Amino acid sequence: MTKKIILLSIVAILILSTLVSCTGAPKVESYKIGVIAAQTGPYSALGLPALEGWELIAEEINNAGGINGIPLELIIYDDKSSSTETVLAAKKLIEVDEVLAFGCSSATGLSHGIVPVANEMETPGVPMSGTGLINDQLGKWAFKPIASEADYIPLPLGYLSADHGVTKLACLMENSGYGEGGDFFLSQVAPGMGISIVETQYFDPTATDMTPQLTNIKNSGAEAIFIWGSGPAGAIAIKQAREMGITLHIVTTPAQASPSYVEEFREYYEMEPSVVCLDSKLTMWRQLPDSDPDRKMCSDFDQVFTEKYGYSPSMWAAIGAQMMQFIADGLERAEPDLSNLTEARSALRDAFESTNNLSLFMGTYTLSSTDHYGRAIPKEVLVTFKNGEKVLQKTYEQL
Repeated sequence: MTKKIILLSIVAILILSTLVSCTGAPKVESYKIGVIAAQTGPYSALGLPALEGWELIAEEINNAGGINGIPLELIIYDDKSSSTETVLAAKKLIEVDEVLAFGCSSATGLSHGIVPVANEMETPGVPMSGTGLINDQLGKWAFKPIASEADYIPLPLGYLSADHGVTKLACLMENSGYGEGGDFFLSQVAPGMGISIVETQYFDPTATDMTPQLTNIKNSGAEAIFIWGSGPAGAIAIKQAREMGITLHIVTTPAQASPSYVEEFREYYEMEPSVVCLDSKLTMWRQLPDSDPDRKMCSDFDQVFTEKYGYSPSMWAAIGAQMMQFIADGLERAEPDLSNLTEARSALRDAFESTNNLSLFMGTYTLSSTDHYGRAIPKEVLVTFKNGEKVLQKTYEQL
């Protein structure tokens, strides 16, 4: 009986020591990064490719051993193309998932909702905002290494003016935060380039019929149209303009170059004169000269992206990728101590502010405590459409 008791005691001790060793084992650390992207709804044509860019860069980093030997862990939420869902996801990422930083890569209007959340909850946030109107409203905790209108408007306006002699422009603007920025900066930039805006019409992001606005534009005496939008309505407007017999030159913002929109409305994009869209070097690297400093970076990413997904990356894949690259660069320099989340977030924020000459797909960035945008070199291109293919029209360097 005594032997049996002793044996049972030994077994109990072994089980207890095993449990203690398991619970006391060090947790596997990771840099947790939140990603908010539209996977459903009208902005999914932008959010889904952006998410692919995020995931590919994170996978490449992890395959190479992580950052400072620590892997990245992406925590992803669908904002459902809703501003409310975007804010809810941001708060959940910070409070529940305890991420170090997070980004929103759907559309400008949606991404603006994360700016007050990042600042109120003191967590680095990266909005995919295409408007400069917010550059001085980012606060201490939001960073915007993407683009601003004043940087890229000169490229399509220069094309219209220098290549086609356009002096009178009509604008078809999305009624949104992104459209508001376009409206403001077009009125600032156009006069200096010898272009007068003779008509401005507006459409809702969910609109499906722009014929009333296009009728006013058709009768305005304009020599070209600038369609400014972040969703499918801008692409629909191209179709409807051509169906109405409007043969003016049309230039657009980058969203209209999204592959899903081009595929659906290709016939109208290619009607003479072909639509011209802002786009990224990444999508057009094969047509860049060998001397272009970004050609190899774009070629390398295109290769690994195509191997993984079976098709070439879009501009939104480039945006998602560079948001991950921006955060990764900050993590590498900050080396945050994960034992104290508050201090880790602050260290990463400080590292973002010391970003210097960081070359990414959409530009080269140098940030500071007073400049959380910091794009020093724009990298947009203009593309047109012919025989089912994109054709490089003009680069920023050719302005």
